[in-house]
Amino acid sequence: MKIPLSKAHIPQQVYENLNQVLTSGKLSGDGTFCHTVEKKFSQILSIKHTLLTSSCTHALEMAMLLLEAKEGDEVILPSFTFTSTANAILVAGLKPVFCEIDPLTMNMDMRDVEAKVTNKTKAIIPVHYAGVACEMEKLNDICANKNIMVVEDAAHAIGAKWRGKHLGTLGDMAALSFHETKNVICGEGGALLTNNDYLAEKALIIREKGTNRSQFLRGQVDKYTWIDKGSSYILAEPLAAILDAELNIMHELNKKRESIYDFFMQELRPLAEKEIFKLPFIPADCESNYHLFHIIMRNESDKHTLIAHLRNKNIGATFHYIPLHSAPAGLKLGFKVGDLPLTEEYSQRLLRLPLYPDLSQSEMQFIIEEIYNWSKLQ
Repeated sequence: MKIPLSKAHIPQQVYENLNQVLTSGKLSGDGTFCHTVEKKFSQILSIKHTLLTSSCTHALEMAMLLLEAKEGDEVILPSFTFTSTANAILVAGLKPVFCEIDPLTMNMDMRDVEAKVTNKTKAIIPVHYAGVACEMEKLNDICANKNIMVVEDAAHAIGAKWRGKHLGTLGDMAALSFHETKNVICGEGGALLTNNDYLAEKALIIREKGTNRSQFLRGQVDKYTWIDKGSSYILAEPLAAILDAELNIMHELNKKRESIYDFFMQELRPLAEKEIFKLPFIPADCESNYHLFHIIMRNESDKHTLIAHLRNKNIGATFHYIPLHSAPAGLKLGFKVGDLPLTEEYSQRLLRLPLYPDLSQSEMQFIIEEIYNWSKLQ
């Protein structure tokens, strides 16, 4: 038995959609499936504008360009995130300012966020870790009347909610991910979300190599030309076809994840009560999409020994992010080890277990049995 950390679920409709695309001969972006999926997302999420992109990284880059900030302006983000969040800031010529995490959720600590706001702060990027919302009410209070934009990194969060509203719709802009490891996938892909008409129109220009081609295709101009800076951020039509099929079963996929998550919580609670590790926490006002399942070990040594034990049994357990402020690129920017002690400690103790819709009951039980077998050796 070999159990990977994640595994893509490919419904039959994917093959049917791809056959339709290949038969049509329309393979580049901005095609029928692209338009269909954008409309579906806008309807499901209750968001005015959805722009599919070639990755979540590119959606974040677009968002940073849309800030229209000047070089040296600051963007606050957690250090406990993927490199794309920080790279998007740097690509736009802006300065990343890393903040501390709340160990309960591994999301950004709003007290530290508020302490790091300056007159140079142009945006704050809440990263909804594991599909659990950041403290959005506190964040909105921090940004109120300060002309600071909120750009949600909702890479983990498709289908998750905060107080009944979808994550990705709670700020000025948001980025989604449809990478192979996410809840809804197309291999590589993303989306930029916004309710702001001005930002959406500017985003269309950036996405189309700095041209007004989108206006041309809508019949608003008789020819298109170079308007502003931009790049090639459009999702290819075959990938949109895959995404369309996945989106149609998003609720079903997330419910399967929830069932697996609940099983792990129930079965691992006795070990958590013995303080072998801590289980994940979902605040009452959050509705998760159960993107991943993580536990916080007592120390880094326990994490390494449990990972080694599980991998020896062909179970794909792993660590997660290396804090960006203490990574080589972060050190070059002037940050140092010790700047964010909670981020450093808890990232060293965090361990991820396999979680994907097609994980079978026998596989789940095997994972649990091996965790208990490891615990007996401690």
